[in-house]
Amino acid sequence: MPDALQGFSAVRTEITPITPPDEPFLHTYYDVCPWSPSGRYFACLRLPFEDHHPEPDAEAEVCVFDRQENTCRTLCGTTAWGFQTAAKQQWGRTDRFLYFNIRRDSRPVGVRYDLRTGKLAEFEGPLWQVARDETFALSPCLIRANLTQPGYGISVPPEEQVTNTVTAAEDDGFFRLDLKTGENRLWLSLADVWQALPNKDELGGTILYAFHVKINPQGTRVALVVRAKPTEGKYHPMLLTGRPDASDLKVALPSWRWRQSRHANHPVWHPRGDRILMNVGFHGRSRFSLIDPDTGAIEPLIEKPEGGGHPTITPDERGMVTDWYDPGGEKTQTGYVRWVDLRSGEWRDLCDVPRPLIDTSTPEDVARRVDLHPVLDRDGRRAAFVAAPEGRRRLFVARLPD
Repeated sequence: MPDALQGFSAVRTEITPITPPDEPFLHTYYDVCPWSPSGRYFACLRLPFEDHHPEPDAEAEVCVFDRQENTCRTLCGTTAWGFQTAAKQQWGRTDRFLYFNIRRDSRPVGVRYDLRTGKLAEFEGPLWQVARDETFALSPCLIRANLTQPGYGISVPPEEQVTNTVTAAEDDGFFRLDLKTGENRLWLSLADVWQALPNKDELGGTILYAFHVKINPQGTRVALVVRAKPTEGKYHPMLLTGRPDASDLKVALPSWRWRQSRHANHPVWHPRGDRILMNVGFHGRSRFSLIDPDTGAIEPLIEKPEGGGHPTITPDERGMVTDWYDPGGEKTQTGYVRWVDLRSGEWRDLCDVPRPLIDTSTPEDVARRVDLHPVLDRDGRRAAFVAAPEGRRRLFVARLPD
């Protein structure tokens, strides 16, 4: 095994390290491509530490690796980051602009970094996903995002933490950032979401919070994850879809159906943009499934393996990549980058890597977990993932089967 891959339990494909072994790095998330449109550059976040939840003033660094010149360029420091989604760094339509979040006057705001000139343009609000045509971005409130699950929003001092106090707030929800004018406005309120829900009685006594927002590749539909937080216990998630103008809002997966399996999670658009891939429970086990955004009909994609992890289908639909974790014991756990051939129905694990166990005494500690989050390149021939085979987060690239 090459020295760069020391610590892996097993390797069954070509794996290349992107980042050095002596500094911790993250890409953004399993559904945000870190490769620039040409494939030459790779965007990531250099972390200041790994052993505790970030304080509000903890500064990470947005970096770009030049895969052609084998160099790393630090673009900007940011205190608007979390251990699961980094600073939401993502590319525009070309290699010129990189978008991410920083903090300005205690507020998270999106920025556009011009790699050609080194100039930074600030917007009025944060960004979660940039539309492919680079005209707008959508986002939940990043300050509230940590309230249902730390690691996805930004850390703020206790006196700056905002919460929702009614079931469906009229001033919170999903926000639309105009990337031409820089203006930010409430795009879809939680009050609007509440009106679309058929299961209001089930959610009595809960408070809604906006979470994930995902635009399909064609730019015609938006998937939204909303969570209803009870006074005690775990949140109740639900999946909705709508149009980019916030019209045609529908419930694709109600909370009662989502919660039928403990492994139901991680919706992402199918490459065609007409269905949503997600782990959904069937008869006591999780299945990789396709959800019709108009009718809510659920169709299992394959029989085996069991659904789990963060799945994504390649653009040519030949296969699917996801991550999987051995339950392990108190002292050991293993993570796998898993490949599923959608043509043959066969599957295999491309690599096995030890997963550092962390303190789980608080939600903030759990947020530091090392999920592999495999993310496809733009051709679907490689997948980048986070792993810590020697105890420190590092980014690797696995070549996928043809």
